[in-house]
Amino acid sequence: MKKNTFWLAAACLSLLATSSCKQNGTELAEKSGTGANSKQFGNVKATFQNAVIPVSQNPKDPQVFRAADGKFWLVYPDGNDYFAYHSTDLINWTKQTASLLTASTGSYWSAGSYKYGSTYNLYFTANKGTLNKTIGVATSTSPGGPYTVVNSSLMVKQQSDGTYIPCIDPSVFKDPVSNKVYMYYSRNVGTGTNPDLRCVELTADGLNKVSGTDKQVLTITQAWENVNIEHPLVYYAPNAPTARRYYMLYNGSGGHLARYAIGYAWSSSPTGPFTKPSEGTGTGQNPLFSQNPSMGLYGPGAPNRVVDDHGDMWMVYRIKTTSAESWSDRAICVDGFLRNGNNDLEGTPTRGVSQAAPYFN
Repeated sequence: MKKNTFWLAAACLSLLATSSCKQNGTELAEKSGTGANSKQFGNVKATFQNAVIPVSQNPKDPQVFRAADGKFWLVYPDGNDYFAYHSTDLINWTKQTASLLTASTGSYWSAGSYKYGSTYNLYFTANKGTLNKTIGVATSTSPGGPYTVVNSSLMVKQQSDGTYIPCIDPSVFKDPVSNKVYMYYSRNVGTGTNPDLRCVELTADGLNKVSGTDKQVLTITQAWENVNIEHPLVYYAPNAPTARRYYMLYNGSGGHLARYAIGYAWSSSPTGPFTKPSEGTGTGQNPLFSQNPSMGLYGPGAPNRVVDDHGDMWMVYRIKTTSAESWSDRAICVDGFLRNGNNDLEGTPTRGVSQAAPYFN
């Protein structure tokens, strides 16, 4: 665990209806700081404690985006459906009973989103077997769906013998510099064979790949990542040094394990290469968010970034509430994080700790 001097005031990244909480667009510039930024919240009275969606709901890996109506939508897979919660403040969530998308065969895993004009794209991971995991895209004119599949084979990888190479965890980002659209995803997760994170350029509407642009951007190089590397999320930091304009949040280890954790890396380009901080427990080191048994907080994962109206960054993510190797003990948390004076990221996951809430007008 890292020391946290800013439980009452951390900064986080934004998901505007056109922004990067696993989607694209122009975002508010996040504040940097030294960690002692509680004065930013001097006029904020609302407080909350994690978890904001309890373990009784067992929400799976969340995908968060802000829709045109100003509401935040949290999409998660549940068997062969995607369901959603919506919120105006990231803290109080209302569950939508209707499914966004239903699979006729197999099940769904983690998703991504992107808004193009008046259309919402939902990037789904179709799970049809141990290796048969592929990425498709469905569209809707409403953030709450229903969505219709328009490209079921956006990302399908097979070997020469027809064996599938699993591709999961799509996350879409529109680069505000070039206006190009990129999808990040995880390959070979769960196979034990060279899992990596990759990037591919998409067409402007986000519905098709641009040929010849698929490339590796991150691999396992640190001990905490052992087993898997997944859930990539890239965002743009306009007031960071050129070498660190693009930050990536991602997961290492296995999602059912207590030691599952969230790390980060940076680059001068959305297509990498990305550089990681050193591994350790000090400020700015990897992993960024890791387990805290004293709080009953384990396996933080599936990071989403939201920037509030004060310019402070918040991470919306899932945790495990037990140390058991289990998939049935998940909850949703919201915690602040920031980019410090050394342009490293700082943050601490919490559960059951009172802190100031994100600020939205």
